[in-house]
Amino acid sequence: MANEFPHTPEDVTAEWLSDKVGSPVTAFEMEQIGIGVGLLGRLYRVSLTGEGAPATVVAKFPTLDEGARMNITSPMGFYSNEVNFYREGAPLTPMHTAKVYDASFDAESGDFVLLLEDLSGRQCLDQTVGCTEQAAEVAIDALAKMHAHWWNSDFKQIPWVKSYIDPPYPQIIAGMFKQSWPVTSEILGSQMTPHIRDYGDRFPDLVPWFLEQASQPPFTFCHGDYRLDNLFFGTDSGDAPVTVLDWQLSFKGNPGYDLGYFISQSLATDVRRKIGTSLVDRYVAAIAAAGHDLDRDQLDRTYAQTVAYCFVYPIVATGQIEQTNERMRELCSGMLDRAIAAIEDVDALSLLPS
Repeated sequence: MANEFPHTPEDVTAEWLSDKVGSPVTAFEMEQIGIGVGLLGRLYRVSLTGEGAPATVVAKFPTLDEGARMNITSPMGFYSNEVNFYREGAPLTPMHTAKVYDASFDAESGDFVLLLEDLSGRQCLDQTVGCTEQAAEVAIDALAKMHAHWWNSDFKQIPWVKSYIDPPYPQIIAGMFKQSWPVTSEILGSQMTPHIRDYGDRFPDLVPWFLEQASQPPFTFCHGDYRLDNLFFGTDSGDAPVTVLDWQLSFKGNPGYDLGYFISQSLATDVRRKIGTSLVDRYVAAIAAAGHDLDRDQLDRTYAQTVAYCFVYPIVATGQIEQTNERMRELCSGMLDRAIAAIEDVDALSLLPS
């Protein structure tokens, strides 16, 4: 049955692990990892004992934050979206993902579990510090390859993938921001100018417009949360250049969304100002080399609109998700600083409807 899987870390058994990894597991130990990195899930490294079993795997479970589950993950379908990706989307997508041993979801409870390859041998850069130039180029190349593969697809192979203009996305996002704005203003208000505060007051009414812009052609499969904490860079000759996790927010939409989100959120402001334009140039060249036409003016507009929209992430993360440790607080504060700087640098607010 669909709900016969461990709904919590305490439910994990050697029998279940043996069945999923395909080798007998005689003993195991679990350690929580990634605290303050994944905002909407809990990650555990599982050390396995057993002949033929991998030394370690990673198990992912829902967040314990009931408010986030009620207000974000359940109505937005994030958990089912990620399980569907690993079941059906990952084998069709050229972007390298972790090997999946199990991807299970229970629609009644909203619980899920993912049992994945442990990527601890790869390099994961700290998003609070920011991306290096070399890593940014690797990330952009991988993104362009995935986008080119799904360029103007009919998505018949992955019919579950959603558009951000589909209800209830616009309504929920606007509602989440409206609830979060007073809380975040109190916590991080000192980082905002009066101009940005005015923008925050307007933001909920702009959400439908933003999502319409992100859903304009050309269409592709977008990761939706393409940021540094979700990228693992290869360290050995046999590794993929980058392996990407966290597909909860994936959607069908305009490629400029992933591009603007990554560059504005994962590069320190001084690095983005230095190489941001060259990264966009690199992306455009890769899409052209794959045989697809791309209107650069339109891409630049979508990029700037996405930069303006990305203001939503630090606001909702601060106002809706329990800040359980200092790393989460640093991440949210840093995301806000980068979002504001990027908005100002590309004059993104000038593109908003009156």
